[in-house]
This record gives sequence, C-alpha cells and structure tokens, in this order.
Amino acid sequence: MSFQRFYRTWFEQLKDVVRQLSQVPRPLTNDQQHELYQQLVQKVISHYHEFYRVKSLAAKNDILTIFAAPWATSLERSLHWIAGWRPTTAYHLIYTESSILFESHIIEILLGLRYRDLGDLSPGQLARVSELQCEVVQEENAITDELSNWQARGPHPSPFS
Repeated sequence: MSFQRFYRTWFEQLKDVVRQLSQVPRPLTNDQQHELYQQLVQKVISHYHEFYRVKSLAAKNDILTIFAAPWATSLERSLHWIAGWRPTTAYHLIYTESSILFESHIIEILLGLRYRDLGDLSPGQLARVSELQCEVVQEENAITDELSNWQARGPHPSPFS
C-alpha cells in the first residue's frame, strides 16, 4: 500500500477516534467514563505510533515522496517551505550522496565495477540533474519574490478597528 493511501485511511480513523473522544462527557463523573477516556487516549497514542512507524518505513523506500507529502494540506506544505524544506534541498542531498558514494568506491569504479547507486551517475546524468536544479531554483526564486512582494504590502487594515 502506498503511504498516501495509508495516510488517507489513517486520517479517517483518527477523525473517528477524535469524534469518540469529544463525545465523552466532561467532567468525568464515574470510573466507567474515566476508563473509556483513558482507553481512547491510549488509542490515539497507539494510532500516532503506527503512523510514525509506517512513515519511517516509507521514508526508507522513498524519502522524497515523504518530504513532498502530496497528501498534505496547503498549510502543511507552506510550513515545510517556511521551515526550509524546498525542492532544491533534494538536489543538495543528491549531490552530497553521489559525492560520498563516488569517493568511497573510486577504486572499484576505476576498475569498471558499478554499484547502481548515486555514485554511478554518468556525466550526462549529472548534467541533467544540474539542468533540473536550475529550473527548480528559478521557480523557487519566483515563489520567494511573490512572497516578498506580498509581505512588503504589509498588513491590511482590519474592518473592525
């Protein structure tokens, strides 16, 4: 199952547990309510534990999809941007990993052995990665300029002031 599909199912289950939690009377007036409340809280904790377990496994298979988070809301994706995760970060990771792998296998590579990893990227492949990075940098710069212009306009007066 793809992580995106897992996430949709997981999120629906989370909404169900939260709904159940919201239906528990407050304040808790008897032991039965207290026990139900504790069970539901434990269910939420276990549910999140499962989310991070599956996300960790998915990240080992395809880290970029996890960072791109196509299932995330616009707000969540903008928080990634604000926190510094931008598409060009992936290119930095590719260059760093390919350099490390290339250096660690230099003797074997010179002997003609291949590992079929990022250390084996050909000059043509590296050139294409570089071209893609340039395109992405231009798009990122356009977004950054748009955000700067938006911020420069400042806050709009409130109709309630």
